[in-house]
Amino acid sequence: MAKHTCAICGAEVGLLSEQKLADGNFICRKVCAKKGFKVFDLVSADLDSVKAHHAQVEFGTKVWNQIFEPLKKTKKKEEKLKSLGRGEYIYVSPSTGLIAYPENRYKIFIFGKTTLACVYRIADLYGYEYEEETMKNSEGKEETKSYCRLLFHNTAGLYSFRIGVSGKKDYDDVCKYFDTMFGIQKTLGNMVNNFKSQMNAAKSIADTIKAAKDGTLDEAQGAETIDALDTARYGDRTEWIAKADAALASVK
Repeated sequence: MAKHTCAICGAEVGLLSEQKLADGNFICRKVCAKKGFKVFDLVSADLDSVKAHHAQVEFGTKVWNQIFEPLKKTKKKEEKLKSLGRGEYIYVSPSTGLIAYPENRYKIFIFGKTTLACVYRIADLYGYEYEEETMKNSEGKEETKSYCRLLFHNTAGLYSFRIGVSGKKDYDDVCKYFDTMFGIQKTLGNMVNNFKSQMNAAKSIADTIKAAKDGTLDEAQGAETIDALDTARYGDRTEWIAKADAALASVK
């Protein structure tokens, strides 16, 4: 029986103790595979993405312990966490601009609990999608479960995951919660703000096209155009970026 070496810790692994990655590398199931979240797809991951996810979990767990655990106990209304999801859930911290996705681990049944976490900037949340999955329950009957899939930009490791929701309305409430944060809720006031953003983006595009024709386009102007387009489509996230970066910089 062929033996391989874990590409992370160097342990010798065999058929039952190895996990093959998409790039042909192997890691050990006993230690290295367990460092990541259970929902992280090791089959389609390469070694670099696995290492990035391990670093994500290590740092995210520090953020969970140093920032989210104290906020779970706070009595200050302005610092309260928002919990979203059913079964699979997240904690949203508007006061710090962060989102935590926790995973609980137990040594024996329900005893010896430890919590790992992946933590994201709210500003990096750029998509939410509705999903349904039909499966058989313990009685052999088919059940359809609903989920909200969250997608993050600027994220190495686990950049997409889903939380449970009770149905389409619950999913819509999650979308509305984040849309309101980003100023893209379809109220009259925000429609005016969105229109202004779109006009700014249109002007920026026109200026960029003119500069390209004149041969005067530079990198900074191109970046400004991209920023204007993002603001028009996704809302202004400047405040959320500043909050999150300040919070993350405080973690030791």
